[in-house]
Amino acid sequence: MALWALILGALVVGVATWVAGEIAESQERDTVDTRLAANLRVGREEFADALVDAEAQAERLAGSQQVQRALADRDEAAAERIAALEGNVGLVAGQRLLAGEDTWTASRAVDVVDEQGETVGRVVVGVPLGDELADRLAQAAGLLDMDVLAISDDGQILGSSEDLSPGARIPTGEQGTTELGDDTYRYVSTGLLEGTDVRLAALSSEAPVAAAVDDTRRRALLAALATVGLALVLALSVAWLIRRRAAEQQAAEEADRGRRARDVRRGVDEQRVREAVALVGEALAATHDPEALLPVILQSAIEATGAAGARLVSGGAEVIRAGRPEEGGGPLSLRLGTDEDGIGLLLLYPPRDGTFDEESEQLAHWLAAQASIAIENERLHRTVERQAITDELTQLANRRRFTETLAVEVRRAERFGDPLALVLADLDDFKQINDRYGHQAGDEVLRRFSDVLRESVRDFDLPVRYGGEEFVVLLPETGLDGAEQLARRLQTALLRLRLPEIGEDRPPVTASFGVAAYPAARSAEGLLSAADGALYRAKAAGKNRVACAGAESRRKD
Repeated sequence: MALWALILGALVVGVATWVAGEIAESQERDTVDTRLAANLRVGREEFADALVDAEAQAERLAGSQQVQRALADRDEAAAERIAALEGNVGLVAGQRLLAGEDTWTASRAVDVVDEQGETVGRVVVGVPLGDELADRLAQAAGLLDMDVLAISDDGQILGSSEDLSPGARIPTGEQGTTELGDDTYRYVSTGLLEGTDVRLAALSSEAPVAAAVDDTRRRALLAALATVGLALVLALSVAWLIRRRAAEQQAAEEADRGRRARDVRRGVDEQRVREAVALVGEALAATHDPEALLPVILQSAIEATGAAGARLVSGGAEVIRAGRPEEGGGPLSLRLGTDEDGIGLLLLYPPRDGTFDEESEQLAHWLAAQASIAIENERLHRTVERQAITDELTQLANRRRFTETLAVEVRRAERFGDPLALVLADLDDFKQINDRYGHQAGDEVLRRFSDVLRESVRDFDLPVRYGGEEFVVLLPETGLDGAEQLARRLQTALLRLRLPEIGEDRPPVTASFGVAAYPAARSAEGLLSAADGALYRAKAAGKNRVACAGAESRRKD
């Protein structure tokens, strides 16, 4: 029996440690993926700003009289001086490149028109896809020390914010892990230039995740060992109590043969005690439901103590009863659970005109203590389950719950042909709010926008904080037009929102929205990607806009 107890204890410790490690690893990966997605979003917006800067530089040069004369006269020397001074510039007269270069993968070109209105050439300003650009994107994103932004073309690294392994390549997939040198990285990737294989990837070293998971496993191991140790102590205490009663029974039998009948009955009672203890142990291991556990506790207490009946009373009202309490004497009162959880009092009624002996009373207290432990475990279990699917700051559903629900809704839409839509929202210039007013003000903006989402959707819609300042609303039984209408209602509600925390003189907080619907996008990944592409177009078109997948963005008047 002792060997089996040790084996069971070791199994419990092993399973608890493994489960804690798996949960911790999943949570750490979700945190990293959310952070990398936010880094990627900011990096892509900063790249769009770099292209805007390049176009502004090209327009400035196209309006320069020096540039106009150099192109009109085909003056290579003058063109070379201008190109050397400006950097990353190409001057083209007709089909002839006078100075610089015009073959950048990312560039902006502007025609040059002289004073007579004739086109004399064009100016090309390039955005080199190298380390300097990667550093600019990383600085805008505010990367952590373990994170990297890298630009690649068909997997070949063109530039990165940190030195990576020479000759390393980044997979062309959207998400996963990869080996770079001696380190393993988690990455999230997206296309940077349409019509090319150029991608922007946000990477984070797996070493901190592994360290956090190892620390969680160590803590879980210590907690499991402490729990098993406590269970062993309680089991030994019960075993000692049973042995003591057995010894007394044997002594009474040897002293007085006339008491054999009562000793036999006590032997039967001992068996009932053992069965009651085993039953409680099995119930504790099998369920987190107090409604299923409490009847077992009451019946076990009756059998172990010889009580006539038992009642559970909460707030002066009876919750459950077992046996025949009305036939018993004055009850023994035992509290179940802590003062906060409000489970109530367990009332044990001894046989009529009788009382519980000391040993039965001790056993009743032990059973009540075990019931309290089970009730507290159930409360903690439900708390952990709720935290696993809820964003702590906004109390909206988190990314994990969204991913699971989206997969279910897509399968339902495929099976029954019901419509399904998705609205992806991103607060505009949110980093400026954090930089100017502080992260507490930024958190309040996120909470207020979350309130707007909750107030604007139906009971069966799912508003989600997807990560950072990005939000999603999953809309079952809704088509593209209905989703667009919701996005515009959200846009209007946000424009009316006033936030004293960031100053009365500041314009309203705005957001950009991307809308997509099934069956135009026929998978969970496709639906999210279509909404993300629409959101990107809304941002690129000037922000504070609603864009639908497959349509141009439109600004609210």
